[in-house]
Amino acid sequence: MKIAILSTGSTNNRKGVFNSVHGRIKHLKALEDVEVDVYLIQHYDSWLFRLVRKRFKPIDTKRAPKEGITTIDGVSYRNLWVEHKMIDYILSKKLKLKDISCKSQLGQFVDLFKDYDLLSVHALPDKYIAYLVKQKYGIPFVTTWHGSDINVWPFVNKEGFKTTKLIIENADFNFFVSRRLMHTSDKITKKGKKDYLYSGPADIYLNPPQHSKEYIRNELNISTKYLVGFIGNIVSIKNVMVLPDIFRIILNKIHDVSFIIVGDGKLLDKLKVKILKYKIQNVKFTGKLDPEQIPDIMNSLDLLLLPSLNEGLPLVTLEALSYGVPVVGSNVGGISESIGEENCFNLDDDFLKNISTRAIEILENGEKPKQLSKEFLWETTLEKEMSVYKKVLQKEQSI
Repeated sequence: MKIAILSTGSTNNRKGVFNSVHGRIKHLKALEDVEVDVYLIQHYDSWLFRLVRKRFKPIDTKRAPKEGITTIDGVSYRNLWVEHKMIDYILSKKLKLKDISCKSQLGQFVDLFKDYDLLSVHALPDKYIAYLVKQKYGIPFVTTWHGSDINVWPFVNKEGFKTTKLIIENADFNFFVSRRLMHTSDKITKKGKKDYLYSGPADIYLNPPQHSKEYIRNELNISTKYLVGFIGNIVSIKNVMVLPDIFRIILNKIHDVSFIIVGDGKLLDKLKVKILKYKIQNVKFTGKLDPEQIPDIMNSLDLLLLPSLNEGLPLVTLEALSYGVPVVGSNVGGISESIGEENCFNLDDDFLKNISTRAIEILENGEKPKQLSKEFLWETTLEKEMSVYKKVLQKEQSI
């Protein structure tokens, strides 16, 4: 079986969906009788976009399309470069009049995939390429939908809705990273073959932590009894601006507690200002860390907060639970499917009170989370994924 896996992102900025897809690729490549090639669509800014963004020393646009392969953890990514144009950005991101910003450039890659048995695709540009490949060569494709591509984009962009519907209905199979995300897709179309497919934690979390909790806290200069953290992008979809409110409520009840925020993003400065305004002094910001640095931080926590506005199934919940770290969060996406409904709360007027009360309860009682379900084991994921691939190919061969 010869599979091409397509995703979108940057090997220099590994987070979120990239890490989730990367984990699946590593496990697929380890299987016998499966040949896997991986392609990564990456963007380089046009000269006008660079001028507006004041990025005067970007990637060399003449060299960019020729840059070939980037290897991470034994996975070789074949880079497919598209130009990020100002007009496309305005039409797609600002005015919401275009579904895919680089859509007109995607057709150039179709012929690369004519000799594969199947395409496995993870982001909207990749899925559109797979659709074009199927139209031209009849090669089947299987999609995986990760979160905002179902929860958000189709409902804020009419063209995005149409393209998402087109892809779901034309894919040979659609995976969703949580049950709830799959149910949300029914608002777009009830047609198409669908099922949920959980990921497992990143491999590094399957091994014992490298350092003890005490060692890491000493390194971080944290001496309080409790440490509560947030790990993720500092952006609006993660609802990070409620963190100071949660911190303050916890501190009113438990004084011997510190907080740590791991990540960066557009709201970082605004978040720091709010924390200063609340006079919360025992908050440490680490900035963005490489995936390999996160396990030590995770192991030092007593509790992880996840107050997101939307999610598919955040990998960070699986990683926390793998290390025995309790998680409390919002009742969105697949968060409750991993951490339990008792630890998830609706984003209503009582959200801050409810999530903070549960956080305090867990800390005071020293509660530990339940073990992850077997559905979150990589063995289960791979068995389910490969079963679908084989059925898709058997159907193709019988036609």
